[in-house]
Amino acid sequence: MSLALAVRDVTVELGGRRVLEGVSFEVRRGEFAALLGPNGGGKTTLLRAALGLVPLRSGSIEVLGAGPGAAAAAVGYLPQTKAAGASLPARAADVIVAARRGAWPLRVGAADRERARELLARVGGERLVDSPLRGLSGGELQRVYLARALARDPALLLLDEPFAGLDERGRAEFLELLSGIAERSELAALLVTHSEAAVRRLADRAVLLDRSLQAWGTPELVFERETARAAAWSGHDHEASRDARCEDDA
Repeated sequence: MSLALAVRDVTVELGGRRVLEGVSFEVRRGEFAALLGPNGGGKTTLLRAALGLVPLRSGSIEVLGAGPGAAAAAVGYLPQTKAAGASLPARAADVIVAARRGAWPLRVGAADRERARELLARVGGERLVDSPLRGLSGGELQRVYLARALARDPALLLLDEPFAGLDERGRAEFLELLSGIAERSELAALLVTHSEAAVRRLADRAVLLDRSLQAWGTPELVFERETARAAAWSGHDHEASRDARCEDDA
């Protein structure tokens, strides 16, 4: 199986602080991997580096055989925060169409709206197509942004704490959605989470990160060590703030 994501000896510094140091791991096509570790351990920074949004001090990242950002059209991203929900008078259809076009739509025509509705139907949110983002619950907003991440039929899906801000019922429903996605053999995914239930159910492999790589392998192998288990579940999913201007490093 070819690689969807190859991280090679990656070091990142932000504001003079070393956030990642010498990190190496791989995610193969068709593989669902979980990215674990304490809050502040560099998980969100790693995702943003893979997207080309954070520069590397050293090392390299290949995304679907290309450099960070070069294969953006084939990568779906569900961010930790959903800033557009508070700052723009946008509807669900608007953000999905924007993802498909790569630019904010001045107008959403009938064909675009129908495609947005189909994508929302895949994640159980068909009725939200014309809903303003400002009025959505946390679970509804996550469905919209998951549909947005799937808008271009990506080969790689990056999910940053998708259970944040959800109540118990919302977490269970979203886990069901991700379980269906995980069964798609052609799609690779990297999931940042503190949910052991999600890892046990979804992940083929787990990556334990605390600035440097602590463990990498099947969830069973990673969790064999008591210290690894403690590090994986220390911290919590961030509460998703709709008006946040930047993403906290997770």
